Amino acid sequence: MISRPSLLIFHRRLALVVAPLLLLQAMTGSVLLFRAEIARLIDPRAMARTAPARDVAVSTMTARAEAALPGFRVTRLHLPAAPHDTAFAQLTDRQGALRYAAIDPGNGRLLAAGTIWRFPLEAALQLHYRLMDARAGMAVILVNALALMFLAATGTAFWWPGRKRATKSLAIRAGAPPRARLRQWHRSTGVLLSLPILFSATTGALLIIPDLAEPAVAASAHNPAPGRVTIDRAVARASAAFPGERLRDIRFPQADRIDVNFFSPQQGPRAVDVASVSLSDGQLLKRIPAGANPALWMTILPLHAGDSFGIGGRILLLIEALALIFLACSGPLMWWHARRPKRRKS
Repeated sequence: MISRPSLLIFHRRLALVVAPLLLLQAMTGSVLLFRAEIARLIDPRAMARTAPARDVAVSTMTARAEAALPGFRVTRLHLPAAPHDTAFAQLTDRQGALRYAAIDPGNGRLLAAGTIWRFPLEAALQLHYRLMDARAGMAVILVNALALMFLAATGTAFWWPGRKRATKSLAIRAGAPPRARLRQWHRSTGVLLSLPILFSATTGALLIIPDLAEPAVAASAHNPAPGRVTIDRAVARASAAFPGERLRDIRFPQADRIDVNFFSPQQGPRAVDVASVSLSDGQLLKRIPAGANPALWMTILPLHAGDSFGIGGRILLLIEALALIFLACSGPLMWWHARRPKRRKS
C-alpha cells in the first residue's frame, strides 16, 4: 500500500515532467474544439468560401493545388463540411515533405498554399495528435495521456477526506496567504474536473493506440499524379456506391486506387461510408457502409471532441482545457515557491 506522502511525491514529480506537454495539449485542444470557426476568423481570405454553393470537379481542385506547388502531388483532399467552408489539400513530394493548400470549391480558385505553419489550425491539430511526427510523436502523446490519467487519479486519491468532509475540504479560504490560496485553487480545480480530465485522457489514448498498433508502411514510389478524367471517373464510381451521400475527403495513396469517405451523419457525428476505386479501370474495390465500419475512431473521436454532446459538450471540454492550462502552470509555480529559501524574520 502506497502511503499518502509517497503518493503526493509521485504526483508532483510526474506533473513537473509532463507539465509542458500538458500545457501544449490543453492549448491546442481548446482551439480545436472550434477549429473551423477560429480558422475562418483568423484567416477569412484562405478559409472562408465566397463562390457559389455548387462545387467544381475534384480534379479541378487537385490540379489547382498541384499547380501552385510544383513537385508536389495531392495525397488527401478534404471537401467542405459546411456551406461556407473551403476545400483543403495535403500534398507530398518525392522526399515525403508536406505542403498544404486551401481551394474555393465553388470556382476552384487557389486561396492559399504553403507549409503547415501557413495554416495555424492544421498545425494545432498535428501538434495535438502527433507532435508533427507520425509514430514517435503519437507515442509521446500516448504516454502523456497515461500520465494525465495517473495525475487525475492520484490527485483525487490524495485529496479524498471522506464523504462527510468532501464539500468542506474544497473551500477556498479568502484570508489565507497567496501561496496557500494557490494550492487550494489547484487542489479544488483538479478534483472538480478530475472526471472530465480522465474522460479526455482515456478517449485520447483510445484514438492513438490503434494507429500505433498499425504496422509502419514503407514509402512507395512517387507515382505520377492521375489525370483529370481518371480522378473524376473514380470519384463518380465511388459516389455511385453511396447515392446521395456528400463527399467528406479523398485519399490518393501511392498506388492504383483512391479511397473516398462520405459523410454518414445518421450513424454518428464523425461516421463515414468508405469506397475504394481502382484508378486504372474505375472498378469498385471496396464498399464499407458506416454501420459496418470497424474503425474505433468513428465512435471515440466524437466523444473526445465533444461532438456527441452538442455545443454544451464542447463548452464543457473548453472549461476543462482552460482548467488544465491552469493546473499545468500552477503546479510548477507551487513547486518553485516551495524551493525558494524562506525569508527569516528580523
